Amino acid sequence: MPIDRLLVETDSPFLSPQKKRGTDNHPSNVMITLEELATVREDEMRTLVEATTANARAAFPGLR
Repeated sequence: MPIDRLLVETDSPFLSPQKKRGTDNHPSNVMITLEELATVREDEMRTLVEATTANARAAFPGLR
């Protein structure tokens, strides 16, 4: 998947990421998803954060 097409989300409020399994899920757990994605893609975390933030803003123009 090209980095300029990636969006990242959680299944909040259901199914916390594996590291948090058994606890309530919340949107801030998206960072755990990003960490795993960075590992799998062999990308820098900062690169993914910046790219997925820009992609979300492009996909949803009303976001801050």
